[in-house]
Amino acid sequence: MSKPRRLVVVQPVMKGYRSPFFHALDARLRSAGIELEVIYGRPWARELLRGDNVDLPAPLGRQVKSRMLGGKLLWMPVLRPLLGADGVVVEHANKNLINYPLALMQSLGAGRMAYWGHGRDRQGSADSRGERFKRRSLHWADWWFAYTQGAADYVRDQGFASDRITAVGNAVDTRELREMVQALTTEERAGRLIELGLDPSAPVLVYCGSLYANKRLDLMLPALQAARERVPSLQFVAIGGGPLAAEMQGFAATHGWARYVGPRFGRDKAALLASGSAWLNPGLVGLGILDAFSAGLPMITTDLPIHSPEIEYLEPGHNGLMVEPTVKALADALVTLLTHPRRLAELRQGALASAERHSIDNMADNFSRGVVQWLK
Repeated sequence: MSKPRRLVVVQPVMKGYRSPFFHALDARLRSAGIELEVIYGRPWARELLRGDNVDLPAPLGRQVKSRMLGGKLLWMPVLRPLLGADGVVVEHANKNLINYPLALMQSLGAGRMAYWGHGRDRQGSADSRGERFKRRSLHWADWWFAYTQGAADYVRDQGFASDRITAVGNAVDTRELREMVQALTTEERAGRLIELGLDPSAPVLVYCGSLYANKRLDLMLPALQAARERVPSLQFVAIGGGPLAAEMQGFAATHGWARYVGPRFGRDKAALLASGSAWLNPGLVGLGILDAFSAGLPMITTDLPIHSPEIEYLEPGHNGLMVEPTVKALADALVTLLTHPRRLAELRQGALASAERHSIDNMADNFSRGVVQWLK
């Protein structure tokens, strides 16, 4: 009987939202005769503040004592465990020092390395030294696991062989959120708004996520005010925390139709999302778009270059809207949507359909197929 092939995935830390994916990937790879091990580092001080790190049980997961050097470079003592692997997948990031010896080993025929990531930093300058280096280093890998099709296209356009690229369809496990939302009764949804002193018969725009500069509160809050002047029944609920939490709290305190509830999780978060009509995020959109779709909320955003690759999941006119990044354009879109309930209902149906398509099961399927093709 032949010895199973071995794949190692190296992660800087283990995020809670990644754990279900690795369990799903492990099951698929085992059925293909491939053993998976995920090696990840201990969270550094700043990372610990996020509070979203977990442990992956052995033998699937193994934590090592990583070190963040100078706040910019990450060293993980994992070289020896990687030596016997048939393939090693690492994040394509300049800070990951382990990538460099692995690339050297591959060039000498002593190992095979694949990258996993975006291919570029969408929030950075394409002309920066870091981005120029990333365009060069992306060729060091033997295979690419790109977050989305757009990321795969970018890597291919840089000259990487298209038949050695897998678009994985980056996702999080939204099954639990969908089930919690679906289980809520009409009375429960209305009750949550009543508890907040809001009218359950009036439209509610929801924001959920971290509050920082790239979320563009400078567009969001004035647009809400402008739309409210034309749709007096409009209400707003903000969920989340971050550096701009005080600004959001201040806005809610001075506008009786707005509420800021801070971070919320589990059934409480599901109830708040289920009471909404649409998800408003004029700034950077990332994986949160899947939470919106899972709750049946169309995503309303603006056309900015800083969005994460998951913005590709937005299909304007089907599961959300994208408008010019101006207060007027955003306010006009909100007014049009809230005064055309049939159109809003169509977008909500589109959002639910998109949640089914962009699932963690599909991501695990795509990733495992790419691994099998690569290790052949």
